[in-house]
Amino acid sequence: MKKNLLVVALALALTPLTALAGTVEDAKALLSAGKAAEGAALLERDLPQHLEETEYNYLLGIALLDSGKPGAAVFALERVLSLNPQHGPARAELARALIALTEYDAARKELLQVKQTPMPADVATKVDSLLAELDKAIANRPADGRSAATFAAYVEGEFGYDTNINTATNSSTVLIPLFGLPASLSGFARAQASWVTGINGGLAAQKRVSDDVDVFGSVDGRFRYHPNQEEFDTTSLAAGGGVRLTRGVDQFSAGISHSVYYIGQYRNDEQYGVFGQWQRELGRQDVVGAFAQYLRANHPIATFLDTDIYLLGGSWTHAYFTKGDPRMTLTVWAADDQERDALDPTVGRTFYGVKAAGEYSPWENWKAFASVAVQPSRYGGQSPFFSVKREDSRYDLNFGLAYKPEKAWTVTGQYYYLRNDSNIAINDFSRQQILFTARRDFF
Repeated sequence: MKKNLLVVALALALTPLTALAGTVEDAKALLSAGKAAEGAALLERDLPQHLEETEYNYLLGIALLDSGKPGAAVFALERVLSLNPQHGPARAELARALIALTEYDAARKELLQVKQTPMPADVATKVDSLLAELDKAIANRPADGRSAATFAAYVEGEFGYDTNINTATNSSTVLIPLFGLPASLSGFARAQASWVTGINGGLAAQKRVSDDVDVFGSVDGRFRYHPNQEEFDTTSLAAGGGVRLTRGVDQFSAGISHSVYYIGQYRNDEQYGVFGQWQRELGRQDVVGAFAQYLRANHPIATFLDTDIYLLGGSWTHAYFTKGDPRMTLTVWAADDQERDALDPTVGRTFYGVKAAGEYSPWENWKAFASVAVQPSRYGGQSPFFSVKREDSRYDLNFGLAYKPEKAWTVTGQYYYLRNDSNIAINDFSRQQILFTARRDFF
């Protein structure tokens, strides 16, 4: 079907590619030689100067599609149709991209529009044949919309260095107003650095139970070993699941979650939660959303720290139609973290935050990413030792580079920086991590 549709798209060319200098002619030569990936890379290099040129984007769409990037091809071809809605070849190629993405209904819609374009009889016959194949594929889906469950899994190894594995203060002394004397800190009361190694893995499943309803679930496990400080080895386990409803451009999800976190042999933290989320596609470039979550946080070895967390937030993701497929996401949230021990108001807090994240592909199979976040917190009671209400401002920075040598493998190097600026000395700290990971996905 893919090759037939390419013939249709080329046969439908109502106007030849204009003589855009050099780059286009070189790209056409590469495509003719079967070197689609090289042609796509050549065209993407100069794309910012040609975003408004119909035939440049049309050729880029073909090159991306033939090099195995149907998602990126959709963006290029939709740029063509936004400039010229009557461009029949681009619409045919868009249908081919949608078929590659298994979006058969959308592909059929595009081909029906192609049929409205004047075309030679033999091309019309090919279009009718492709439509018949699509109709057969669509008809063969179960009548009730159900499908077989799909599974995805991963295994990941990591290695790196952490300057503060116990998230303790970096200071050697702190002043405690209650006693009016400085206190010297040593051992685990101060930040401990260590090399780290780890192994992580997870499994996710999804099943369509009707035309617009999916159920999903996942489990995830992570273990980190600290050769220099084995007392701070960590293990985390998480599981969750829910249901997702899709109505046009809107998607609604709801579900439950459970996680547990160990430090050494001790169960340090356990959370049970429920969540809800809404997302809407505002065209191909933008997705907005809102989410709500309730978490019951338990601390088995320090039950006075138990809280109930109520959180609300929203997000916006924007994709840019330019070289490297850059993407930006902005997330905001606010929460009330209520202590369950009414006798200790110093535990409860309110906090809010904002996070900006972005990604960019500087070269084929490479992705650069970065994020920055700020989260102020205000606690509800005065500390008896420090005679102030605790106020924290947390700053997070992360950036890195990921490389995919092949579809199932990803190798990543990244840097994390965390700064918790607090008016209580023992809660004031910074932390840095450098991590290298190798991940194998199973589809």
